[in-house]
Order: sequence, then C-alpha cells, then structure tokens
Amino acid sequence: MNKIWILILAVVLSFNAQAADKKGKKTKGNGAYAKLIAELKLSDEQKPKFQTFQKEGREFQAAQKKRSAEEKKAAGKTFYKERNAKLKELLTETQLTQWKAFQAKQRAAREKKAKEKK
Repeated sequence: MNKIWILILAVVLSFNAQAADKKGKKTKGNGAYAKLIAELKLSDEQKPKFQTFQKEGREFQAAQKKRSAEEKKAAGKTFYKERNAKLKELLTETQLTQWKAFQAKQRAAREKKAKEKK
C-alpha cells in the first residue's frame, strides 16, 4: 500500500514540475525577439508605440485563426501594409533595417519548420 502512495506522489510531483516548467517558458518569451528589442535601442518615446504595434499584431494573429484562407490573405495584406507604414514613421533607418532582417529570419525559420513537418 505504501508503494502505491509513493508512486502516486511521484506522479503528482512530476506533473507539477512539468506545469511549472511550461509556465516559465511562456513568461520568458522568445529569446531572439528579446535580443532584437535590445538591439533596436528604442527611445523612451518609441517604446510604448512599438509595444502597441506588437499588441495589435498579437490581437490580429488571434483573429486570423478564426478566418478562412481567403479572408486571412485579404486581411493580412491590409494589416501588414498599414503596420509597415506606421513602423517607417516610428523607427529610424537603422532600426527599420534591423527589424526587416529579424522578420526575414523569422519567416525563413517558419518555412523551414513547415517543410520539416511535411
């Protein structure tokens, strides 16, 4: 009987450790993205505006999950065209170049991952 209780306790502790590990990963965020933010060296004036753009992007991506393929394509073109225009106004040329390089790298990583799944 004691062996069963020990086994149950071990399983419960294991699940708790896994849940805590997953929670920690979510709060840490993407290391590459955090590095980019540090490299951009945003001014105090730029930071809140940039964070607003990022929040809008997350909300847009959440909404995209509910749309059909055609709707996603149409909405995406409009959203990203407007977003790029706003970023051009906000960021300096150097910052914009860094941002575009980051985006290209992320896109390539997503495409590579998609190919590996097939």
